This record gives sequence, structure tokens and C-alpha cells, in this order.
Amino acid sequence: MSELVFLFSADADIQTAYEFYEAYQAGRGEVFMRHLDVGFGRLRISPEIAPIFYGPYRRLLVHGFPYGIFYTVEGRRIIVTGVMDLRQDPDIIRRSLGGRKA
Repeated sequence: MSELVFLFSADADIQTAYEFYEAYQAGRGEVFMRHLDVGFGRLRISPEIAPIFYGPYRRLLVHGFPYGIFYTVEGRRIIVTGVMDLRQDPDIIRRSLGGRKA
């Protein structure tokens, strides 16, 4: 099973999304986190499950939410670069991914 490694930017994305959904409706942030955890579990079992989005980055959709998990596979490690809202211009997402470093 692969190891998940989160960049600081991904942690910040997750926190921002959680706070947004909790402000929208109490408990909705927890639902988001559960769906996110399911996605992370799928990645650990099968890292190449998601298609290539841009360059080395893959994107796994978060079920029930307009978010994607963006990551790269480096051997037995999965580097989670971001968890981003997909309701924005894909070029903005690409530029953001390019600026995120470990």
C-alpha cells in the first residue's frame, strides 16, 4: 500500500474547504472530510486510478463535491499537491499546481 504525503498547500486547501462547508451548513464539513478520506483510501490502494490532468499531476474527483485531489506518484509515495474546487478555470488550477513545491 502506498504512503500519502501532503504538501502544506494541500493541508491548507483541505482546511479552507472544510471551513467553507461548515459555515454553509453545520456538519457538512464533516461529510466533505469523510468523502475525502474515501478518496485517499482509494489512492493508497491504487495510485494510478485517476487520469493525468496536467504534466505529472493526476486528478481524483471527490464524490458528491466539486473538488479534485491533485497528486503525483513517486515510487511508493503519493504526493498530494492540492485539493481544489473544480468550479474555476482549469488554467488557474494548472498555474497553481505549477507553483506548489514540496
